[in-house]
Amino acid sequence: MKANFTGAYAIALLFSIIVFSVSCSKGKDTSNTPREQLVVGKWNINRVQLRIYYSGTFFKDTIIPQTPMPENFVKFDVGNAFEYRFNKNTSDLGTYQFVGTDSVISNVTSKVYRWKILTMTDVLFTVMTTTTDPAFPGAIVENYQTFVK
Repeated sequence: MKANFTGAYAIALLFSIIVFSVSCSKGKDTSNTPREQLVVGKWNINRVQLRIYYSGTFFKDTIIPQTPMPENFVKFDVGNAFEYRFNKNTSDLGTYQFVGTDSVISNVTSKVYRWKILTMTDVLFTVMTTTTDPAFPGAIVENYQTFVK
């Protein structure tokens, strides 16, 4: 008795073609979109990571736990208005501007956010800043933040 596998082969071939075409499809190309357009909108803060160094030697890597009240986000408006909220129930409000080809600076009432842009697409925005932090006396702290839409 000889089994007929033609139907099974046809289904397997169709499945392979579908999987191949979906895996090769490309997302929206944002390489030519100006950063002023890419940044506009409300971004959810996905992760805040600290890398701590003492005297140039790596000491600790930590991810800040999220406790949204009710949400953690950063918002960039067309008119350069800026809003930032992470783990608190009030927002830092101010303005932002791009500096050079790789930085964005946001001025709020109580502080200045100086971020070096690491990645910027229409769905992912990562920034980094190097500062000192009173929580880690004498240390240099690299602060990495990941924003997603």
